[in-house]
Amino acid sequence: MGISHEYNYARRRAKQRSKYGKLKLAACVAAILLLSLAITAILETAQREAAPAVPDTLPSGTVEGILAPLPMQPGEGGAAAEVLDFGPARQSPGAYTVRAYDSSVIRQPATGQVDLSYFADAAFLGDSLTVGFTDYDINLGGALICGYIGAGPDTIVNRMTVNHMTRGDEIALDVLAAAQPKKLYILLGTNTLTTAGAEDRFLTYYGAMLDTLRETLGQDCVIYVQSIPPVRPEAAAERPGLTSGNLRNVNEQLAKLTDSKGCVYLDLWEALADGEGNLKAVCAAPDGVHLSAGNGYGAWVNYLRSHTLYAAGSPWTAGSAFAQ
Repeated sequence: MGISHEYNYARRRAKQRSKYGKLKLAACVAAILLLSLAITAILETAQREAAPAVPDTLPSGTVEGILAPLPMQPGEGGAAAEVLDFGPARQSPGAYTVRAYDSSVIRQPATGQVDLSYFADAAFLGDSLTVGFTDYDINLGGALICGYIGAGPDTIVNRMTVNHMTRGDEIALDVLAAAQPKKLYILLGTNTLTTAGAEDRFLTYYGAMLDTLRETLGQDCVIYVQSIPPVRPEAAAERPGLTSGNLRNVNEQLAKLTDSKGCVYLDLWEALADGEGNLKAVCAAPDGVHLSAGNGYGAWVNYLRSHTLYAAGSPWTAGSAFAQ
């Protein structure tokens, strides 16, 4: 009886120890899991705090909507939404404006004003309008004046003999070749265009003239092509080719031709035309085609002085944008 009792007691104690061990093991596992979850939560929190915040709005300088949206998924209620291709976003007509490449873009913009000494190494080639610089003794800082009554671009290309009011008969191209000016100002066309229908011939000769002058004067010479000035309405009534509309069209083509030849286009209409595209009355000579000695040539010269191709060494007048 004593042995049996001790045996049974030992068995009960063994079972209790086994049960206690299992409970202890389960408690350890649970503790480990809880510790693991706590560490994971701490790490995730640290990562979120370290990550850069995503702004609600686009940073300064970012263009909103510059990329096309991603393909859309079926919408709510089972209705499929439109799927857009990748690439630039579609825009409806009228959403933007494309500026035409015309004379307003090509023309030389206003710059700081230069002193008249800027024209000391320049030459002026033109018709009777250019003759006026000599006739009215307009100060152009010693520029070479090659003005010939009735001249057109064909006169230059065909090497025709022309008459200068002080130098006599000469060939304009030879005079320019000998002088080798650093700047050349051209104003031709009024005589050629007096009759409607001469536009194509005029532009063809003008292009050939620019090629010839470039070959003669070299790449270092800055060639300024001046637009054909407007005339007064009464003068245009007698000369159909000089109407405001026709001159505008020719000047647009002349601007593009100038640009294609690597020359500088000057839009004299900015200085000489009124709101209706006619020569300002205050700038006109009695015939309505030529310029008045005071206001007309004064406006022309002032425009030329403030529309030069930029060069650091230009003689900018005091107070001009580029004056030092």
